[in-house]
Amino acid sequence: MLRKVKTYFLLGLLLATGLFAYSQQDPLYTQYMNDPILINPAYAGSRGNLSVNGVFRKQWVGIQWPPTTTSLTINSPFLNYRIGVGFTFIDDQIGPLHQTGLYLDYAYHIRFPKNRNLSLGLKAGFNVFDRDLLDLLTQDFDAWIFLTDRPPITLPNVGIGAYYFTPDYYVGFSIPKLFRNSLDPDQNTLEMISREDRTYYITAGYVFDVVAPVLKLKPTFLTLFITGAPPSVELALTAIAFDTFWGGVMWRVGDAVAGHLRWQINRQLQIGYSYDFTNSRLNYHSNGTHEILINYVFERKGQRILSPRYF
Repeated sequence: MLRKVKTYFLLGLLLATGLFAYSQQDPLYTQYMNDPILINPAYAGSRGNLSVNGVFRKQWVGIQWPPTTTSLTINSPFLNYRIGVGFTFIDDQIGPLHQTGLYLDYAYHIRFPKNRNLSLGLKAGFNVFDRDLLDLLTQDFDAWIFLTDRPPITLPNVGIGAYYFTPDYYVGFSIPKLFRNSLDPDQNTLEMISREDRTYYITAGYVFDVVAPVLKLKPTFLTLFITGAPPSVELALTAIAFDTFWGGVMWRVGDAVAGHLRWQINRQLQIGYSYDFTNSRLNYHSNGTHEILINYVFERKGQRILSPRYF
């Protein structure tokens, strides 16, 4: 029993290496292209309508304490579409490690001729980080758990982003967290063992007609960089039928292959689902990853919903 507990605990530490070392920290999303504000504040208001988006992700189902992420975003344009304002809520848990973030997103939109647009964004808010090691079950008393357990700490942060888009393609760059906060309040040195680190995102996408207006294809690309970890690269290809049914595949290099579906029920409501097939060593211990997305666009008086929206 004790060996099993230690195995799961060590696995939990490996999953959370971004919290104890220098690797990935921010939650992963297979359907990020359907709600880019999760990683880029410059997206706020760019859809042209008040939009509410919810995502629930259960990663590596089958292992104990799988990474679980819930997010809710709300964003809307203001001042004749010159600015966008949004709110982002993220709850992310990996074993005894729990983060809850609340951020305000602001974007300034610059319009160019031929329907070209540049959006510059800022993000500000905080994360509440809780390392509740006392939730661990052990067969024997372990003093290390009691000595290293800490109360929740609040970590303020800011981020930046840029987003250039046209009706046919987009390119984005963002750093959601600029401050490298210590995750241990007892650490006061410049060289910290555990801290939040900067993640650099680069995204791009393009949509083109195959058989107008029946079928379109939308390839997308994401890569992220963080200190001490190899770059993560995601390539996706989505087919869009009658601007209503979306389906495609995503390849996260070295980690997973995913299939995703999306249904535009009407001009205001859409739902999406994705399933990740893990192709790393975790494949022997997990049953894949499930992600559900729901988006609702509000139609205000005198404002027309821009549908369909591919970005």
